[in-house]
Amino acid sequence: MLYVFAFSLFTGLIAEAAITAVLIPFQIFLYYLSRFRERTTLSFNLYMTVIYIFFIASYRIGAGISGSTLLSFGLVYFLSLTIGPRKQYLVLTVANIVIVGGLLVTEYLHPEFVVAGYANTEQRFIDIGSTYIVSVVVILITLGYIIGSYRAEREKAEQRAMLLDELHEEKARLISVISHDYQTPLISLKKYLEILGSYELSQDERKMLEAELSHSVVNTQNLLLNLLAITNGNIEPGSDVARQDFKVSDAIDETFRVYSGIAKEKGISLNSEIPEHLTVYSEPNLFSVVIRNFINNAVKYSGKNSTITLSYSGIDTFHEFCVADNGPGISKNAQQAIIESWENKFRNTSRSGGLGLVLAKKYADAIHGKISFASSPGAGTKFYLRIPVATSDIEQADQLSALHQV
Repeated sequence: MLYVFAFSLFTGLIAEAAITAVLIPFQIFLYYLSRFRERTTLSFNLYMTVIYIFFIASYRIGAGISGSTLLSFGLVYFLSLTIGPRKQYLVLTVANIVIVGGLLVTEYLHPEFVVAGYANTEQRFIDIGSTYIVSVVVILITLGYIIGSYRAEREKAEQRAMLLDELHEEKARLISVISHDYQTPLISLKKYLEILGSYELSQDERKMLEAELSHSVVNTQNLLLNLLAITNGNIEPGSDVARQDFKVSDAIDETFRVYSGIAKEKGISLNSEIPEHLTVYSEPNLFSVVIRNFINNAVKYSGKNSTITLSYSGIDTFHEFCVADNGPGISKNAQQAIIESWENKFRNTSRSGGLGLVLAKKYADAIHGKISFASSPGAGTKFYLRIPVATSDIEQADQLSALHQV
């Protein structure tokens, strides 16, 4: 329309220039209505109505079939298909054909319908040639937009396909871990029943088998709890979880009761050095899940005659909890696998213990905490959880730290 306005002034078509000058601000208003007020459907309908009225008038005062307006009708139709919804394609096609056909029939039957023409042949050639060039440029720009949008959507689809493949691989790994860990208690129970049916067991032998079965069941229960927690999509790093003041001893009481018996049966000493009245400001359930997985891994992998200790220390503006054992430690390759699993979620997880550590990392992030570990082969392992101290609790943390050192 800017081109039509300039050309009309240049050729002395004052009426056409005046109409265009009025419609250009209206076009800007329609752009604002669609882009910023989100009235896209209304804006599109008004646009199509106005643009057709404009070119009908342009056809009448622009030499009719001898002029360039028919090229503009083709361009308007192309643009309408570009920005219009697909369900309106038939209506837009019929409307364009009916309007153009109606204009041609009207001019054919009533030549006086066309009220103005070109002053000379040069003016006609300039108008038609320049209109064709403008049409080609607009089509090029529009097709570039369509192709660019298509490529962007194709890249998104490829990325979604890659993500879906990764999720399938992750699901396969999870299923592999689950199937392996769930077979363990079933196999233990089956062997226990077979032994009971075939042999007379002494009291000590019965206790030993029952202890192994109990340990297997607890490990499987921990796996189930972790899987249920993993399916909770509402806990993400930095998410706003509801925190509160709670006693640490209350949060870990059930975990210690469960694992104390298992540790004793395996010849492991499980100790807590948490101050009795220690209170922290966090989310108790997420906190207990992290500590539970630390203790579960220590009991599972530290070995017979080892000692596991849960300790606390106040460090500046952090509460630090440590689960330490004097077991065989973690190999360098296993340490690297743990770090990669924290960075890549479940992609480098090959056992249920790995699932627990991934979940511990996720929940520690959710309560704005950090987890880390230190281990040397043959020198034991320490897992740390640091959570921020509420401003009102800093003084209490310092007092408890001093009491713990005493």
